[in-house]
Amino acid sequence: MSSTGMWVVGAVPDRAAVSLPEEFVHLVTERDFRKPDGFAETLAWWSEGCADEPFFARDGSDPAALSPTAAGRRFADFVHGANPETPATEAIRDASLELMPGEGADGVFCVVARKATPAAALYYGLGAEAAALLPGWFGDFLLPADGVRAALPDAERALRIDGERRAAVLSRIGDWMAGMGDAPEFAAENLLDGPLEVLRHAADAGLGVAAFSRWY
Repeated sequence: MSSTGMWVVGAVPDRAAVSLPEEFVHLVTERDFRKPDGFAETLAWWSEGCADEPFFARDGSDPAALSPTAAGRRFADFVHGANPETPATEAIRDASLELMPGEGADGVFCVVARKATPAAALYYGLGAEAAALLPGWFGDFLLPADGVRAALPDAERALRIDGERRAAVLSRIGDWMAGMGDAPEFAAENLLDGPLEVLRHAADAGLGVAAFSRWY
C-alpha cells in the first residue's frame, strides 16, 4: 500500500455521470466482481457494531499515542478492498477527475492524509448506522443530477450534526488519523463539511457528483 491516501468528491456534468459507466463497460471483467475473502463476514461485523471491539489502544506511557488493534486493521483493510482498482474503475475515475472543477473552486472537495484513507476515517467517525445514509459504497459513488438530489436529504442527516454528536464524531475521526495514519493535526471537520458542500452545490446547479479514493 502506498503512503498517502486521497479522497475526492467533485461535481461533474450530469450527462457525463450518466454516460461514463457505459463508455468503459467494455473494460469490465468477471474478476472485477470478486470480493476479498471474508468480505461478507466483515461487512456484517461492521454493520452490526463490530462486536463493540475497540479499534485503537492507548500507550500507557503516552496516553496521547494510539495504535490500531486487530479490529482497526480489519476495518482499514476492508475499506481498502471495498472499491478495488480495476481498469474500468480507474478509467471512470480518471475521466471524472478531468471533468471536476479546479482545486479551490466551488463543487470540489479533495483531502489527503499520510498512511490513512480519509473516507475510512469518516466512516469510522460516523459509525455504521449514520454512514449507511451516505451515497455509494464506502466513499465511492457516481451520481447523476437526480441521484444527487435524492441522496442529499440523507447526507444532510448524516453530516449536518452539532453538539455532543459532532464532537464525538470529530474525536473518532481524529483518532483514526492519529492512530491509523500519520496526521494527528488533521482538520476532522473538513470530512463532515466538505462533501456536503459539494452535494449541495451540485443539487443547486443540476450537476452530478463523483467520489473515489486513491493511494499514492
